[in-house]
Amino acid sequence: MIEVDTERLSQPAGRRVGQPGHYIAAGYIESRMVETGLTYFSGNSYSLRYSAVNPATGVKEDFSNLAGVVPGTDHGAMPILIGAHYDSAIDAPCADDNAVSVALLLELAGTLAELALRRSVIIVFFDGEEKPFFLTESMGSVRFYNDYCHGVDFASVIILDAVGHDFQTGVSLLDRLIPGVRKLLFVLGCESHGTLPSILEKAVSSARGLKVLPTLNRYIGDSSDYSVFRTGCQPYLFFSRGRGVHTHMPTDTVDWINFTGAARVMELVQKVILLIDTTPMEENRGCCDPFEFEIRLLEKSAGWALPFLLRFLGFGRRHLNSREDLNHLAGKLNGLIKL
Repeated sequence: MIEVDTERLSQPAGRRVGQPGHYIAAGYIESRMVETGLTYFSGNSYSLRYSAVNPATGVKEDFSNLAGVVPGTDHGAMPILIGAHYDSAIDAPCADDNAVSVALLLELAGTLAELALRRSVIIVFFDGEEKPFFLTESMGSVRFYNDYCHGVDFASVIILDAVGHDFQTGVSLLDRLIPGVRKLLFVLGCESHGTLPSILEKAVSSARGLKVLPTLNRYIGDSSDYSVFRTGCQPYLFFSRGRGVHTHMPTDTVDWINFTGAARVMELVQKVILLIDTTPMEENRGCCDPFEFEIRLLEKSAGWALPFLLRFLGFGRRHLNSREDLNHLAGKLNGLIKL
């Protein structure tokens, strides 16, 4: 059961870097990591502290990534990294962005710790993901990668962000037309490793209450902590429901969170981790073009409504057959939907 502590993790004052709530949240996360029994990633603390200049103010700020490990049985196997940022964009609860993902990872860590996984799983709660730190040297994931990941090959990196809300396109006709649109979950990064499409498709085949839509990162652009791993040529998957109506708003509270849906995401991520754990990820490394896989899952997610959706978008044909078709469709959707 995923629970978000509204007094320490999603408190009204938020978790913005440098504010009291930021330190309260970090302390809470560390206490949960202790309870779970995670081993330290480095040194004798989960906290990986660093200082960096705030690009907006020029003032030096104190940051802390929080990292622990579920040790695997094969110390020579490439590890899996799963992560989520814990800072907030504004001085508000920011439950979906990103307290729910943090709570999900804490719950998942406890489950993984009880399994005898072959690969070690590194669990990181990143600091400084929100603006003005986003995609700068101050960003927690960038700092973590630069400080600790040189020479490391990951079996895969899995990042979660904004997975707690029900998806809406923002276009009322589409929201009515597409069955189960609220269950949509986007997954980016399958193109980063030749085996990831088959792993995700197998995991999705038994997923409950989700409509999973894989898509290329280039259709959307870097939008979370996976960015530095992508540019570092690491295999990665990014799970998100995109921007919601309350994203970066004071109304992003637990009241609009679908906890059942978030639990479904956790189940899917766990299945993906278990599959990666038993798959020889040393093979098929490098980029691929999984357009046929993307079309299959799009057809599964949209169901009978897909031809009507294509007609609504002025696509001009009833079926998708190629990457060019997906490029065209993505261009149409990007003009309507902000992910």
